[in-house]
Amino acid sequence: MRRPGAGSRDTLGSALLLMAPALALYAVFTLLPVALTFWLSFSQSAGFNTSARFTGLDNYRQAAADPIVWQSLRHTFLWLIYHVVLAGGLGLGLALAISRLRRSGVFFRTAFFLPHLVSLAVVGVIWANIYDPFFGLLNTALTGFGLGAYTQGWLSEPVLVLFSVNVASSWQGFGLYMLLFIAGLQNINPALYDAAEVDGANGFQKLIHVTLPGLSEVMTFVVSLAMINGLKGFATVFVMTNGGPFYQSELITTYIYRLAFQAQNHGQAAVLCILLSLLAIAITVVFNRWRARLAR
Repeated sequence: MRRPGAGSRDTLGSALLLMAPALALYAVFTLLPVALTFWLSFSQSAGFNTSARFTGLDNYRQAAADPIVWQSLRHTFLWLIYHVVLAGGLGLGLALAISRLRRSGVFFRTAFFLPHLVSLAVVGVIWANIYDPFFGLLNTALTGFGLGAYTQGWLSEPVLVLFSVNVASSWQGFGLYMLLFIAGLQNINPALYDAAEVDGANGFQKLIHVTLPGLSEVMTFVVSLAMINGLKGFATVFVMTNGGPFYQSELITTYIYRLAFQAQNHGQAAVLCILLSLLAIAITVVFNRWRARLAR
């Protein structure tokens, strides 16, 4: 006769045995790197082949005193705002336009989504050629239309470079947001538009009082997703400008790379990795609470 509780212990043991491979992979590839990052943030190491020496909070003090850290943080926040406005705004505008099309809607949805399938590194190469000051498509087009006075060194002007690179990154991302907005538009009850029309509402009033409120949850999700995706701007910046000129397009991610692999300052790079993780967590928490409040 089996003792009470033996069956539950057997079930738990079987479950743990089945989960063991996944837990082992999670521990090796997630928990261990996180623990190593925390250790490096409190130590000094000149390379992966050298022993790390515990230094306490020195790396945190150095990071707080480094002007490039604050400059890269400011650029990162600007980058997030640019990405939300450009990619999110373009995605919303195209979704509103395409939702009115019947026969050609599928074609345009597919065409505008295609850039999202291109890697950010390749996007960087494409747009670096578009921005070329001598043979690039953008300056050539401006000259051809008689707007030669507006040609620029798009990647060499300190005032323009961060926005110019963000345009390339947003071009890669807007297609996904467009599809999310289209899905949200399809979930709005058509009866709401009929009721608004009966009340004499015009197209703009329907947009303000029916469409946009109906997209509130989707908008919150898109903004949070765009903020998280905006933190992944490393590849585009690295390929197009490598943070230049004079750190004017330096993001926190590119500065982490520079510290870790060029300056071999792994301790301070680990501090910035922790800061970046906390920023991503904060964004996620804030927007999850916002979504929960809208759902009430």
